[in-house]
Amino acid sequence: MIKFVKAGALTLSAITAVALLPTAAEAASPQSLCGAGYAIVKDGSRAIKTKSGEQLGVTYVLYSGRTGKNCAVTIKTKYVGKPSYTYVRLEVQKGPWDSDSGDFTRYAGPVYVSARHKCVSYWGNVSSPDGKKSAYGGRTKFDNCG
Repeated sequence: MIKFVKAGALTLSAITAVALLPTAAEAASPQSLCGAGYAIVKDGSRAIKTKSGEQLGVTYVLYSGRTGKNCAVTIKTKYVGKPSYTYVRLEVQKGPWDSDSGDFTRYAGPVYVSARHKCVSYWGNVSSPDGKKSAYGGRTKFDNCG
């Protein structure tokens, strides 16, 4: 009887552990994609919505004081797991920019630019797998100039 209880307890623990594992969408956080030391800046996320208001993703901008770099990612909130056009762009005012695009299943990016004491803008796009819906979001004005 004791062996049965132990086995049952282990099975329940194993089931609980599996249930607590993050899903693919949860695992793709902006911080995990950009890396250690990166934090979302003030006003550093924008919903990516269609003209009718349907949200397809979120674009984020993060900064690392240690590296002096900004990072941007676009994470899909709809069509996750299905390849569809996904785009992210990060630009330094009067300076370099970086972008990533393609038929991705979860996110575009990360992209990085050196931006210590410089202003940046960021934006992204997500489309439906069939290409019939497209959404845009971001901050096209330059900000976060610290």
